Amino acid sequence: MDGIQEPSWVDKKLSTFEMLATHPIQAIKEITRLDKFQTVPMATLRGVPTSQSANSLKLRLSGLFFAATAVYYLVWLQGILNKAALWLSIPYFIATVYMTLLILITIFNNWQRTIPILRKHPLRDEPQVAIMIPTYGEPIEMVQTTMESVLSQEWPQDKMLLIIGDDSHRPEMKKMIQTMKQHFPLPKLIYFEPPRKGNPARKGSAKDGNLNAMLDYVSTEFPEIEFIETRDADDVVGTPHFLRYVMGHFQQHPEVSYIQTIKDTLVSTGDPFGNRQTFFYRGVMFARNATNSVFPCGSGLLWRKEQLHKIGGFPTWNLVEDLYSGYVAMRNGLKGTYLPIVGAVGQVSPEDIPNVYKQLGTWALDTLRIFFWQNPWVTRGLSFRQRMQFTELGFFYLLSLPLLLFIITPIIDLVTGIHPFISDNLAYVMHFWPYALATEILLAFIGDSTTFEEIWRARQIWFGMIFVFIKAGWLALWYGPNKKPAYKVTRKTQQAGLYFRETATQIGLFVLLLAAIIFNLVTHPDIKGADLGSIFWAIFYMFLLTGIISKSWFGVSFKRKALKD
Repeated sequence: MDGIQEPSWVDKKLSTFEMLATHPIQAIKEITRLDKFQTVPMATLRGVPTSQSANSLKLRLSGLFFAATAVYYLVWLQGILNKAALWLSIPYFIATVYMTLLILITIFNNWQRTIPILRKHPLRDEPQVAIMIPTYGEPIEMVQTTMESVLSQEWPQDKMLLIIGDDSHRPEMKKMIQTMKQHFPLPKLIYFEPPRKGNPARKGSAKDGNLNAMLDYVSTEFPEIEFIETRDADDVVGTPHFLRYVMGHFQQHPEVSYIQTIKDTLVSTGDPFGNRQTFFYRGVMFARNATNSVFPCGSGLLWRKEQLHKIGGFPTWNLVEDLYSGYVAMRNGLKGTYLPIVGAVGQVSPEDIPNVYKQLGTWALDTLRIFFWQNPWVTRGLSFRQRMQFTELGFFYLLSLPLLLFIITPIIDLVTGIHPFISDNLAYVMHFWPYALATEILLAFIGDSTTFEEIWRARQIWFGMIFVFIKAGWLALWYGPNKKPAYKVTRKTQQAGLYFRETATQIGLFVLLLAAIIFNLVTHPDIKGADLGSIFWAIFYMFLLTGIISKSWFGVSFKRKALKD
């Protein structure tokens, strides 16, 4: 891809960021690994245009519209519940109320959004930054690519300390870093081996232990360094101005303790597993920024070292340190900020079912452990709006149970003829569909620049992950507050295969929905007697389930090689 000239940052203080296509590569050609990232379309890795104001009027109006339709629908629904089947109607009504409550909390949390003004740090007096990259088994070339992207930033290399914490203790990693030192004499490049797991000196059994060991090393050997960046071993720098803008914000806002930026990632065409998380990074995070509820996301993140020490370093209570470190920081009155620039781009994304389950399941488990055992309404130090933000997070994963009930309901309807409520078609259309329409409009405005296709794909993933999230909730309860499941690093390679066993529950639901439709049509030869409403919902849920079922063979080629004569 040909380089595109960067816009004038003097004339346009607020603009989108041209990223990897304009990435200056200062690495020696024979060892650079950044070439492949110069072919990434900029449109897929663009930052958020901060010239747009955080106009919440449309979002607020859609929220009020939803609230009105929700009251109208729920008042009607409670009056028509099937009293002859309370075992079905009451759970259905509770599930509907729960989902409505979650949406209302979401409206409240997104009522205000803020997009910070971006300002570069001047081209002088740059402070030193320690960039800590923990690694545990990632390919050597992948780590080298990440290092090169860090060193290729628009930031003086002599103001960088790049420390690689190798939890796999590989001689090959040490040799690669020694080679890098020869080509990059200005920055401090350090190969660091943290205490091995089980060593009493180690503070944290997983990545947290590696990060804490590096933090202690930097604090002891380089006490003058005031800023700490954490970057996953597979995440390259998304824009060459990353440090320039983050440090500029720190300079303008001394009250800020940490800054999180957009995490993007390289994905297959169409982002089949929703790994780019556009709904979150280009929508929801602006609401979190308005309420000081931004939490660290692992990469594209900088801390003031003093503030990081104030919370005791990287917390070890949860599986991964990022979300919980932000939670602890907020409890201690610290302030975080979200900058809409692409600070990290993953070189690889989980695009096979087991790896997707592992990553999303870990996020769910971490969130629910906090929600169950350090609930935001019990924990001291949080503001009301912060409590609401973390309540929304917990409620989101717990929504899996109501969603499962919604999927099962049309199966019961079509097979038994028993419905959770009794109504004629016209009344149902008049009361339910305004509620459904308001929900769709609200989702579109919350997602901001997220496309309809991305929202639909995200919804398919949400429905496809309900059993993973239910399992995460069970594990969070089972292990309790003082014990946690063993943490596994997300695999950095794709393993294409036929994962029908992993999606057996979703396939089972799909088959049951299809069988229920067929049964209802067969037993009602006259189409007028068929339960068309339940058939509609059964087909709708089948379409949602195909989102995850169709990924069971993602990456597998079924083409047969031509046989030779």
